[in-house]
Formats: sequence, C-alpha cells, structure tokens
Amino acid sequence: MNTNQGSAIMMNSHQQKELLEATAWLRPVTRWAAAFSIRWSGVLPSGIRNLPLKIVKRILANYQTRMSSGCKTQR
Repeated sequence: MNTNQGSAIMMNSHQQKELLEATAWLRPVTRWAAAFSIRWSGVLPSGIRNLPLKIVKRILANYQTRMSSGCKTQR
C-alpha cells in the first residue's frame, strides 16, 4: 500500500519554519496573483488568468523540494 499523498513531501516543523521564512517575500505576490485571477474571472481565459498562480505554485514547490532534500544552495 502506498502511503504517499501525491507529490506531498513530509517536512518536520523546523523545515516548515525555514520554508515560511524563506518564502516570506512571496506572500504579497501570492495575494496579488489570487486577486488578479478573481478580478479577471470571466474576462480572460483561465490559462492566462491563472498563470501568476501557477508561477507562485512552481516557486513554492521548488523551495519545498530543495528544503526537504537538504540542499541549502541559494540561486
């Protein structure tokens, strides 16, 4: 039986804290992306409307993968 939930990565509380601190700069961008998507609902096609949210998701997934793998390099 597979106990993994999709691509979810288990992180301990210290790693979660580090992730929150490392991505603090991304919170205003996330709020803006969500507002953009909601504001333009019904006007823009969903692929364009949700693009900022997809970019934020990819950035967060990248940070989470690097933190859970123990890689501490900064780009």
